[in-house]
Amino acid sequence: MRMNIIYISKLEFLYTFKKAFFASITEKNIQGGFAGAGLVPYDLKRVIFKLDIRIRTLTPPTLSLRTVLPWVS
Repeated sequence: MRMNIIYISKLEFLYTFKKAFFASITEKNIQGGFAGAGLVPYDLKRVIFKLDIRIRTLTPPTLSLRTVLPWVS
């Protein structure tokens, strides 16, 4: 099979590229790309569901008097 090279001018290319670009760069495609790559899921409920939240009360560490050193300048 023989491939023919077809010439396209710069203006024709830019006109065609602009139409294709704006047809493909849509909100739905952008969100799908991020979700498909596993980056930042767009659905906030999915993000919150994956958080590992454990409620706990922090207690201060206990220090014995032997481990506390006097202040030195």
